[in-house]
Amino acid sequence: MSKTKYLPPQQLSAKHLGKPTKLLLKNGKVLYGTIKEIRSNGIIFIPASEVRSKLFVPFIFFPFGFFVGFVIF
Repeated sequence: MSKTKYLPPQQLSAKHLGKPTKLLLKNGKVLYGTIKEIRSNGIIFIPASEVRSKLFVPFIFFPFGFFVGFVIF
């Protein structure tokens, strides 16, 4: 089930400005970006250049050579 909800232009407010947004178009395509401005006849939407991953796994560096040398001596 989709977590997105359709909002008509009348319900958009200043709290929606500048936040990451997912737009579902009538033809079924999906656009990601931010809402720059809300007007009476629509919105000004800035599309993102690429879709950001929701899952971010930080790389953890372990210098194994240091630990092996420390254990030997």
